[in-house]
Amino acid sequence: MSRLRLAHRTELDATSALGIRLPDGRNVLLVKVHERISAFVNRCPHQGVMLQAEPNVFLEASGELIQCTMHGALFLPETGECIFGPCQGRHLEPVVVSVDAEGNIQLAGK
Repeated sequence: MSRLRLAHRTELDATSALGIRLPDGRNVLLVKVHERISAFVNRCPHQGVMLQAEPNVFLEASGELIQCTMHGALFLPETGECIFGPCQGRHLEPVVVSVDAEGNIQLAGK
């Protein structure tokens, strides 16, 4: 069974993040922090809004944390946990992905 290819890891080089839409209609963000790639549904747990104000800009200035531009909430890229802001202690919804030997980021199968 083939897995759905979402992107190539080099597509994250410019901003360390990429917003994509899955075939099921979910908006997802891919982020690369310290060479680790994570994926989450692009929806802040505070008010259900999309996280970014500009395309493919999901990380705060240091490039270490995911940021919701609406209220400044900050999330750990490893787990999606909100560590600062109005949704502190809540989590972004994870999307399980894998990276193959060629650098393709794929949606993990069920």
